[in-house]
Amino acid sequence: MGFLWGVRYWLRLVREILASIIDVTKRCMNGDIDPYIHVIDTVLEKPVSQIFLANSITYTPGTVTIDIDVEGKKLFVGTISPRQRNDIIPMEPHVEGWLGR
Repeated sequence: MGFLWGVRYWLRLVREILASIIDVTKRCMNGDIDPYIHVIDTVLEKPVSQIFLANSITYTPGTVTIDIDVEGKKLFVGTISPRQRNDIIPMEPHVEGWLGR
């Protein structure tokens, strides 16, 4: 089952990257940029799972993971504009299914 979650993870990541490229391009053209830092709680407990989630966020244009609090299960994420939690970490269920909590 882990293999299928891995495939789903990579396909979803590519989709999120492409959607983010379009969003960031529009925001840059319109000047709709309002940088914001979010503190996001995650359900992931394993450091490797948290790192994969953090890398997924950083790979997506318009977001960057600044820091990870492994023990506190928190991610500090900078975004190009304020966003909802689910818009920032849509990959969390895929990482959880692939690598475990």
